[in-house]
Amino acid sequence: MTVRILVAEDEENILLALKTIARKHLQCDEVVTCENGQDAWEKLQAEPFSLVISDWNMPLKTGFELLEDMRGNDHTRNVPMLLLTARSDKDSVISALQAGVNDYITKPFDKDILVQKAIKLLAKSVAATAQDVKIDAIQASPAMSVADEVIKRIKSGENALPVLPELTTKVEELFQREEVELSDLVKVVQTDPGITSKLISISNSPQFRGLSEIKGLDKAIARIGLKMTQNYVLVLAKRGLFKVDEPQYEAILNRIWQHSLATAACAQALAQKLAFNDADSYYTLGLLHDIGKLLVLQTFSDIAKKRADATEQQCIDLMEQVHGEFGALLLTKWKFPSDYQQVARYHEDVDKAAQPNNALYVVALANLIAIQNGFHANSDSISESDINAAAQNLRVGASMIEAVTQQMNEYMAAQSEM
Repeated sequence: MTVRILVAEDEENILLALKTIARKHLQCDEVVTCENGQDAWEKLQAEPFSLVISDWNMPLKTGFELLEDMRGNDHTRNVPMLLLTARSDKDSVISALQAGVNDYITKPFDKDILVQKAIKLLAKSVAATAQDVKIDAIQASPAMSVADEVIKRIKSGENALPVLPELTTKVEELFQREEVELSDLVKVVQTDPGITSKLISISNSPQFRGLSEIKGLDKAIARIGLKMTQNYVLVLAKRGLFKVDEPQYEAILNRIWQHSLATAACAQALAQKLAFNDADSYYTLGLLHDIGKLLVLQTFSDIAKKRADATEQQCIDLMEQVHGEFGALLLTKWKFPSDYQQVARYHEDVDKAAQPNNALYVVALANLIAIQNGFHANSDSISESDINAAAQNLRVGASMIEAVTQQMNEYMAAQSEM
């Protein structure tokens, strides 16, 4: 795989300096230079690049316009850009971030900082390209294995992606408003007797139980809370969306389900301890982080009915390999925000995310804590060093990890009574 870096800068002395720095300090096969944005755009269309380092102010096409063109094109959408600018004002920086710039540095730039930022972006780009090549190689294999067929079916749309139930869609749309009224939520949920009865049961469970038994939906939602009701509607919908017939695959499904619930509870507890806004939304992020595994599992189990060479271990291995990509794909179809898509794709490798945030850091840590406590879909083992490394992103100490672990385990114990 050839690693190319494109440098665009209209000032000759700076262009030469950038070229020298890239050749000397960045691991690449070729450094291509140009002196204006239009030339850079033409080069990007002609051949693949792993990283673009571009000035903001250039003739013919500015660096910002180049960025917009890159993000609007399928071939260059994911190529990382490091933008050089004399514009340190807040509005310009925000505009560049909203347009999809991966990082920026102001002029006059510090060489060491530039190299540090470029190395990080280049590493992510090379890793992502290698993963794409790996998946493409599987698809191109002459003899189609079970794994090949699963990937082909999902990517080609041969197996239609699951569609959220109408009730769930209406609830999600309701919560897109600035304020949600209890009466409005009751009107939507009560159209489904099954979910209504389940929510009443949940409100009387050990987790929410009060002094008196609740028999009505309005009081049940009031006790559970509006946001947690939204979460539980999604929980119940998700449980009904994915079905498998064979016992060995049903066992895997149940383990994934338990892991998702544990991660959701742990992510919510972490967000509460860290005093993050809308902590209950972290429950949903945790609940959906492994949604790609369910999609792969359902497709694999369907194919396995006709394939004698399909094995349980093959299914587990394939889920681990591609669940991030397919989880993000499904959440895109369901129109969940970009945070959910990023969490699904990168929760096991946050360094590959272009712009990791608290949502990703929280779910990544919650995922590890859940696995460490026995809630996992395979034989994964998590060490204290794994936990500590993930905790550093949030500056979370051992006492907080112990507290959220206890809260997670109490929540999981209560699930058996729901």
